[in-house]
Amino acid sequence: MPKIGLRIIKSSIAVFLCFVIYLIRGEGIPFYSAIAAVLCMQPYVSNSRKVALNRIVGTFIGGIFGMFAMIIERQFIPPNIPIIKYIFISASIIPLIYFTVLLKKTSASYITCVVFMSVTVSHALDANPYLFAVNRVIDTLIGIFVSLFVNSFHLPKKKNHHLLFVTGFDGTLTDSSGKISNYTKIKLNQLIQNGANITIASELTPASLIPIIEEIGFKLPLITMHGAALYDINKKKYSYCKYIPYKTATDIIKIFKSHSLNCFVHTVIDDVLHIYYDKFTNPVEENFYHSKKLLPLENYICGPLPPKQDVLYFMAVDKLEIIKKLNKEISSLNCLNEISSFYYPDLYNKGYYIFIVCSKEASKENAIAELKKEYALDKAIAFASKKRDLSMILSTDFSYAVENADDKIKKAAKSIIGDSTNDTVIKTIEKLYHSKNLFE
Repeated sequence: MPKIGLRIIKSSIAVFLCFVIYLIRGEGIPFYSAIAAVLCMQPYVSNSRKVALNRIVGTFIGGIFGMFAMIIERQFIPPNIPIIKYIFISASIIPLIYFTVLLKKTSASYITCVVFMSVTVSHALDANPYLFAVNRVIDTLIGIFVSLFVNSFHLPKKKNHHLLFVTGFDGTLTDSSGKISNYTKIKLNQLIQNGANITIASELTPASLIPIIEEIGFKLPLITMHGAALYDINKKKYSYCKYIPYKTATDIIKIFKSHSLNCFVHTVIDDVLHIYYDKFTNPVEENFYHSKKLLPLENYICGPLPPKQDVLYFMAVDKLEIIKKLNKEISSLNCLNEISSFYYPDLYNKGYYIFIVCSKEASKENAIAELKKEYALDKAIAFASKKRDLSMILSTDFSYAVENADDKIKKAAKSIIGDSTNDTVIKTIEKLYHSKNLFE
């Protein structure tokens, strides 16, 4: 059973306050205030302000149109033939909605029609059209402002602005289906809007990661591609990259060519990720290419690396015995002080492994250190589930492993929390961000 969320409770409080105002005011119809309060309640305060503004515009448009419609009805429509009145009201909806389109306020169309019909349909026959329209506008505005007040109201809470929260992605922030739950999305946005410093550490490129997190308003750069780069999604640029020098990169490419194997060579040119590749040597890498080639922010090029172009990282996917052979040869190069290499199982293709070669300085822990320095943050707290995040959680000030994490991560982490499918990470971040006594 899902829990009763704060938005539901706030909606109830807003409706009650509308009734209280009606009792104090001694006039009006509280139904219109209450319905407006419920319609304006949003998960985020910033959204509530935008919605409230649209509702206010729609309220005035609907009220003014309704007042003129009542005057026309009194003057020209016989009261004993109600069908003509209803045809007139129905036809009036067309210019009413079209007017909101002209004003580029289409999101206000709904409340515009609600206020218009509340004036024209439910009015008493002996009511003053001007006074009746004004009262309906006031009723609706009361509901809008009450909703905005309730949604914006927060009891004073401690905020640990000096903390950096870094969460792994697959199996940590995501559930068993590889998705971020709606609850986590809403909580992330709320915390970020309230000043929490939160980012993601992922193996994915920005082009692969952004579509999954596009509903979340991250303000800090994202740690991408195994820590080789920080990507600022707001500025659409790479704020930090750790490269393999061109000469070393050519030596690595020669090893792949000597075995007639392909690899994907990643580099950043003008804030666009360029991926160079050769002829495919197995169906998995070909499928990988076809699944990624049309993504924005990436440019796949069948051809050699441009001269003097440093490389962000190499990625290959193949059978384990081939990967081991490549890793052994690359490890024997006279450049081990410049590069690091590792491999791990491809979760989507049984029997295949992903092989990564990157700069020695390209790591999630170094990217975290860069973020702490850039944003003057005192401590970093990491959340992880995969073995490849081991060095990250060992380097941070405090670390948490989710219940479904690899055993090595559980042993290395300072604390173990619940399964990732239960929104455990975001709940822990929220608790720590507002905690007076951290880590107790």
